Amino acid sequence: PRPLPGLADRLASLAGLVTGSTAAPAVVAAAVVHGELLCLTPFGTANGVVARAAARLVLLAGGLDPLALSIPEEGHLKLSEEYVAALGGYRTGHPEGVGAWVVHCACAVALGARAGREVADEVAGRQRGQA
Repeated sequence: PRPLPGLADRLASLAGLVTGSTAAPAVVAAAVVHGELLCLTPFGTANGVVARAAARLVLLAGGLDPLALSIPEEGHLKLSEEYVAALGGYRTGHPEGVGAWVVHCACAVALGARAGREVADEVAGRQRGQA
């Protein structure tokens, strides 16, 4: 991480959320991790990639997608116009903005689950055709 004032403390708090137990649903925790990493921009480059990967790991660890079959990035891509606006709301820290970001992320996860299902169906169809 870049040596910015307060960054280490914020990352430590975020790590506590990720590694500790939380009553929050996995999709909410993933949205917070994703949003925080995008807002903090802790690295010189690839902050978005790191944020999306970290969010995916939270979904896996939280049991929402334990087999990593969904493609939440596909959902974010389909909702790309809303992505920027929702992140702006998250960045304000106001409950409405944070809530809109969480809803956006939940919609992206749902779209990603559908995309994952399509891939799984396609693979299963190919396997049936080879049998």
